[in-house]
Amino acid sequence: MKILLVALNARYVHTNLAIRSLGEVLEEQEQDNWKVHLKEFSINEHLENIAAEIYEEKPDIIGFSSYIWNISQMITLVRRLRPVLPKAYMLVGGPEVSFDPEDLLAKVPQLDAAIIGEGENSLPALVRAWTTGELPWEVKGLVWRFQKPIEHRNLASMFPPEFQGKYKDVRTSVIITNEMSLCLPDLNKLPNPYSKEENFRGRLAYVETSRGCPFSCQFCISSTFQGIRYLEPERFRFILRKLFSYGARTIKFVDRTFNARKKHAFQILGVFREEAEKICDEAPRAHCEMAGELLDDEWLEYLKSFPEGMIQLEIGVQSTHQPTLDAVNRTQNFQAWKDKVKFLQHTCNIPVHLDLIAGLPFEGWQEIRSSFNEVFETRPNKLQLGFLKVLKGSGMWEKSTDYGLVYSPDAPYAILRTRELTHEEILALRRIEEILEKYYNAGRFKHSLEYILQAIYNKTFQSPFDFFHSFAEYWQQNGWFRKEWKPKALFENLWEFLCREADLRDIRNGCKEQKDIWREALRFDYYLLERPGIVPSFLQGEDRNSVLESKREEIRNHPSWQKRIPAVRDLDKRQWARATAVEYFAMDIPQEAGKESKSYGAGAWYLFYYGEKDNQAFLF
Repeated sequence: MKILLVALNARYVHTNLAIRSLGEVLEEQEQDNWKVHLKEFSINEHLENIAAEIYEEKPDIIGFSSYIWNISQMITLVRRLRPVLPKAYMLVGGPEVSFDPEDLLAKVPQLDAAIIGEGENSLPALVRAWTTGELPWEVKGLVWRFQKPIEHRNLASMFPPEFQGKYKDVRTSVIITNEMSLCLPDLNKLPNPYSKEENFRGRLAYVETSRGCPFSCQFCISSTFQGIRYLEPERFRFILRKLFSYGARTIKFVDRTFNARKKHAFQILGVFREEAEKICDEAPRAHCEMAGELLDDEWLEYLKSFPEGMIQLEIGVQSTHQPTLDAVNRTQNFQAWKDKVKFLQHTCNIPVHLDLIAGLPFEGWQEIRSSFNEVFETRPNKLQLGFLKVLKGSGMWEKSTDYGLVYSPDAPYAILRTRELTHEEILALRRIEEILEKYYNAGRFKHSLEYILQAIYNKTFQSPFDFFHSFAEYWQQNGWFRKEWKPKALFENLWEFLCREADLRDIRNGCKEQKDIWREALRFDYYLLERPGIVPSFLQGEDRNSVLESKREEIRNHPSWQKRIPAVRDLDKRQWARATAVEYFAMDIPQEAGKESKSYGAGAWYLFYYGEKDNQAFLF
């Protein structure tokens, strides 16, 4: 008997931990005739091709891992496969089907069953029952379809006396909901989900060292579960070694709150560091989702000792508006720990991603603007502006009417409007989100944005939020959101907007010099992006034509680069020329950032080195 577990990931680089874990559990408990196969796809692939690959496997049982980002495609696949695989047993599991499985089975008659919650105990029990031809009355956490006999008078008579679940009569079938199990899987008794060798080069590998969350945030389904279970650090070491041996270099912890228990987190990160430092090629990185309010001085001391680039943090702020935090049961005080974020990001060079959620109760445009500006002030590595998803089973879902939340009826159940936010305002926020991704989170405009946003204090823009909003509306007016833009083209769009703003606002006391400074910063970022062939005319300063080419060659061939850039020793003259660019700027862009008065006209020469992993700028 062939069992096929299927995942539809959001992107190719992502991988699915659930099907790997369930696959190993099935193989550990398998009978002689069980054969388990895994198939991973991306939601960006053609469904016809995915359906064809699944069909060609000729599976007896197909299990789909479902989430808000793939449920629509999963349903389409089930409907498409049922006519050609009429005898296959099709079931689903995952967070997207754990709160209304009866409704799903009623709407999708091609589905046979759904597993609620964690499936490591339920799935093997279901497969054993199906293999032996028994009805799965005793499989905990299972919702399943029973086809009615042609003649039936009393449905209740078909249920075993000890049955404690419930049922729903749906046309030609009965949807039966078994009782839930009170016994959850022990993480330390589950097999290694990565026991089989596979290629993880260039992909994200997901691991979990805990299940559960200490918080009860009403926008998250983790609030519906109580308690936290932990994986022993040495069992994690064994899993990590396997992943590293398969080429995995980015490890993302799916723990809902990685720093819920400090001792455990320190032990896990200690294991990660020990194993990562044995890797000779690309340095591994761990991505952890932490709670800012649990970061204390001991955490700061611990994290600052890690090698640069080994740790990356994601912290959910969600909002800084207290009535909103109270409504979603989020206990935090951003002002109390924002300096810790600054320390980790800018002193320890640990990338920190901060998250905001638009569409929460009691937060209108001005409150979101305030939250955005407060969080942006820390200058995180990335600022994610997300939107409320009214997830089934969450507190926001249960109280959506009370809070006036209007959301899409289809996954991912995105917020459309609230009492405090109109739909027009949400659309404007979505445009801000896209601009934020292109210009801030992408990291291509680091110096440019620093100089642009510094003009806030010169009253060019009132706040970072207002800058991104104005820029996003300019994109909208020009129809730019409907086009695909290469990275280099984004520079010209920004320059056009800045010139418009300077003209509109009639900047006093040096309008021309302000624009010249912006242009120099943009040109610096342009050179950092990639080695330019031709520099666009709008980025060429007035002094550019007076610079002698011989000076560039003198700088490029200076012997000091042998020490400053060791890689030059392995390059011949032609290779070195192709790997570098030399440019003159009217001011020292990195050094002058943040200063109130700029030494414009002082001039600075920079050599840009374009290495295999990243591009660097060196002052000559």
